[in-house]
Amino acid sequence: MPAAILQWAEKEAVQPERLKESEQKIAEELAECPGIEKRWMKKLAKFLVQSGIRHISEMDYTLRAEYEIYLGATPQWKKNCLKTFDKVVKYEIQKQMQTLSGRQKNQWKYRNRILFLPYHPDQGIASEFEASRKSDILIWDFHKDCAEKLKRQIFGGLDHILKNCKNPRVKRKKLLTLQYFYTFCVENHIEDVELLEECDLEKYRIYVEKSRKEADLEQSPMAVVTLCRKESFVKAQDIHWHAGVWYLDRFHLPKDRVNPSASKEGISFLEIHDVSDRKCAQEYMKYELGISGQAVSTIMKRYRSIREFIVFLKRKGIKVCECGRAHVDAYFRKLQERNLEAKGFNERIYGITHFYKFLEVRQYIGRVPFRPEYYAQKVVPVHHDRSVETEVYIGIMRNLKFFPEHLRCMFLHLWCLGLRASEVCTLMGNAYYRQGKDPWIQIYQIKTKGYKRIPIPEGLYEVMQVYIGKYQIGPEEYIFKNTKGGAFLYQTFRVQMLKYCEEYKISGGEYLFKSHDYRHTVATIFYDNEVSLQSIRDYLGHMYDEMTQQYVDYMPQKIEKANEEYFDDPDNDLAVGLKKGSTYGRKKNLL
Repeated sequence: MPAAILQWAEKEAVQPERLKESEQKIAEELAECPGIEKRWMKKLAKFLVQSGIRHISEMDYTLRAEYEIYLGATPQWKKNCLKTFDKVVKYEIQKQMQTLSGRQKNQWKYRNRILFLPYHPDQGIASEFEASRKSDILIWDFHKDCAEKLKRQIFGGLDHILKNCKNPRVKRKKLLTLQYFYTFCVENHIEDVELLEECDLEKYRIYVEKSRKEADLEQSPMAVVTLCRKESFVKAQDIHWHAGVWYLDRFHLPKDRVNPSASKEGISFLEIHDVSDRKCAQEYMKYELGISGQAVSTIMKRYRSIREFIVFLKRKGIKVCECGRAHVDAYFRKLQERNLEAKGFNERIYGITHFYKFLEVRQYIGRVPFRPEYYAQKVVPVHHDRSVETEVYIGIMRNLKFFPEHLRCMFLHLWCLGLRASEVCTLMGNAYYRQGKDPWIQIYQIKTKGYKRIPIPEGLYEVMQVYIGKYQIGPEEYIFKNTKGGAFLYQTFRVQMLKYCEEYKISGGEYLFKSHDYRHTVATIFYDNEVSLQSIRDYLGHMYDEMTQQYVDYMPQKIEKANEEYFDDPDNDLAVGLKKGSTYGRKKNLL
């Protein structure tokens, strides 16, 4: 017989009267709980009294574990007894949640103890785990002997999954994977998930692969690592500049710097292994995010070039601040071997130059170790024919009724107006209006940081009015939303269009949907119908005619055709007046 049961028996023998009185009071409290059978109630009341419990509000998971031992090895009614215990605890929690003090006491927050998910104060969340037979995701032991920071970070991931994951099966996979990650961190003495390095992540991948046969883990086990990192970084009181990955949600950047239709990336410094090099990169990115005011897409593109350069130097055993011209020469020769376009090549050069200028100003180095103009290549404008063939978009239009409703509306904006995909994904409920009798649309252009207003077809206007009314979209709401209510992500839009174009055999199922091609198509159709280049420029929202010229795909053919028509006229023939022997004749006259 367990020592605990012997102890309870001794107490009962010594103080029978007091125990009986306490048992009666506990029984009265238990009687208030609905749906509890008397036979299970009596057993529970006796245990609670013997355990020194004076009020059912003192019941918790630790006591539940003791009750399970008290019940013995395998009694037939053990399951019902534990079920009764859980009912009492949940009833008491919900009762306390009716008062302010009770809500504060039962608030779901990190505590240095064991948390049991069926006792979650949110009844909706708690009910999801009532029928669960496996305890692997129900019990979260935050009383383990490990770093307090780690436990808080794991709790942050747990809380996010409970609140945001709606699919029960997916939720279970995520919770189980998080448990494995927690165990891995404890066993490997990891104190802060934000400081995990690539070698740690590789060890975790191996750890998960060994366990995958035994457990139903998430397909991408690294997702929980990202989740814990992001929750810790985004919700910290002060920005964790020391973290290996920065998440852009934390910086609350103004609207004109962020494309809502693009997934918000994290800025990873994990690839930069040297401590001093990483410090330089982090200080530079602080400046870019906080001072420069440039669009995030521009900053990220530049940073990726810089990071690639730093990694190259590391392979050569050189630190950023020790780099000389010979090392720069070697790197740019390597870039030239990749046959990059001149524009892309120059962007990398000036990105690295910008980084070194920052280091020079901050006095990390004496001066920039190279001159960018020495390496820069001449950019020759190249025209790429990208217009969508007529049979392709006609094929889409014929099958558009089979596409989901949101894809139909989004595609029409590409086909009719030649909008950028990012503009379609971020359209607001107040985008459409009438000026006199004519329908118009106003679009915020992320690239130019301003609004564009253009006339639109009556049919598109009416379709969108029906769509907005049907889904009760407010003036300041996104018309096309992602699962979280934000702007529809461009990548999601493209993947869905690719799927349906293949399913309905557009161009024999071989058509690769590219949203930007429709801007070329609209520009080309306008130009072919004698619309001026300047009008097309304004309609597309370009700042320069040269940019618009790259979108008009029939322009080279049209110029060639005009040349042919001009020189078909005998009077415009370059050889007019040249006759056989005419040169000799002119020389003779001169003499």
